[in-house]
Amino acid sequence: TKYHWISEGGTSKVEREKIFQELKNILKDTVTVEEEEITMESDLVNDLNLDSLDLVDLALSVEQVFGFEFSDEQLQQIKTVKDVVDIIESNLYTK
Repeated sequence: TKYHWISEGGTSKVEREKIFQELKNILKDTVTVEEEEITMESDLVNDLNLDSLDLVDLALSVEQVFGFEFSDEQLQQIKTVKDVVDIIESNLYTK
C-alpha cells in the first residue's frame, strides 16, 4: 500500500498515528523487537539495536511502502523513530 494524502495545515494526528503504526510494522520486520519497545522516542541504534545494514533496509522499506525516496540529508538526520515519522510526514503528498 502506498500512502498519498495531505491535510490543510499539515498532517492530522490520526494520519501521524497511521504513519507510526506502519513504521512499527516495518521495524518489526527489519529487526527482532517487540512492538511495545517501539516508541516515538526510541533511538534506532541505541534502543532498537539497528546496525548500518538494518538502517539501509529500513530506509528502503519505508521508501517502498510510502512511495518516496529519502535525500542524503534526510538519511543523515535519522536518529529516532520520531525522525523517521517526521520525514515520512513531510514527504507525503497527493498526486
